[in-house]
Amino acid sequence: MRNANLPYVDNVKAIAITVVINLGVVFLFNWPNGVTFQGVLWDSLYCGIITTIIDMCIVYTSLKKLRAKGRMPAQVPVSSLMQMLPKNPLALGVIYAFVFGALTVGVNAVMLWFFGIQSIAFVPWTVYKLVYATILSVKITEYITFRYVQPDWAMVGATGAGIQNDGKPVKNPLPKISVFKEMYGGVTGNIAINFIIGTALGGVVTGSGSEVIIYPTSLQSIPISGLVFGLIAGILVTNGVIKAMKTAILASGAAETGEAVADKRFTWMPVRTVMLICFVCIFLMGFSALALWAIMKLFGISLMSFYQFTVLITIYATIITKPFSYMLVRRCSQPDYIRYTLMKSNITAQDEK
Repeated sequence: MRNANLPYVDNVKAIAITVVINLGVVFLFNWPNGVTFQGVLWDSLYCGIITTIIDMCIVYTSLKKLRAKGRMPAQVPVSSLMQMLPKNPLALGVIYAFVFGALTVGVNAVMLWFFGIQSIAFVPWTVYKLVYATILSVKITEYITFRYVQPDWAMVGATGAGIQNDGKPVKNPLPKISVFKEMYGGVTGNIAINFIIGTALGGVVTGSGSEVIIYPTSLQSIPISGLVFGLIAGILVTNGVIKAMKTAILASGAAETGEAVADKRFTWMPVRTVMLICFVCIFLMGFSALALWAIMKLFGISLMSFYQFTVLITIYATIITKPFSYMLVRRCSQPDYIRYTLMKSNITAQDEK
């Protein structure tokens, strides 16, 4: 069971190099006074350009070597839009640098304006730059990979032996309607959760005339919100992953164990469903309470309006659930978990008879 959310090529090297260089830029130009609002915008533009150049050099070179060895992937979502883009890495790099540079500037400008931040001290700026440079590099490597696995470039000079049918899919990073639906569902879901949490903890009050008063989220109260969020997210994420993995395991049967070797990085986690859910919830609750408090403290935010908190928790949930989902998928892919699932299924089937 392979995680199909990564590009076909290994992007760790490209991401690591871009992050190190971007952090070097922070130390070179922003030590020790931090950065202003305008400085963030200029840095965002430079970051988009630098990241595109580095990722293009690494990813294009890797894919060119794979094509020469006849190891290009066979399972590729063909995109007419991507095939309209240049094959030349220099021309494609210019387009990507312009697009991603503009997007980075726009997103950071909106974020700082929305949270009322006019300047950022050196330490929080370094942390923020680390996060957004990493995400930016991940997305750019995906789009570079997706362009160069298209048939008009990948199959040039290839014969039947010039492609690799190893079952490794290539992610289509282009936005889909379902993505926007998920984003909308995530935002509205967090709004509903915030109303419920606020009502329970006194942050949302119904006054006379049915008006609703929503108090801002303070630095002192954010850990409680983190605990509640961690509990809800832990249950939903763990339950969703377990259900999907059980379905996949039962569909493939005992063949899933095959010659798989147990990965000790994940086998230490509980096998039983209830225990696994409890483990994830406890960890996510503690981590979220500390992380959300640290974010507000780091950026000097003492109060957040209802909408600011909703945006923050939505972004946080989007980022934090990915590594937790990956961790759970890996746990449920271990031989001991597969055997446990198959055994439980056989016991249930016998009881029904």
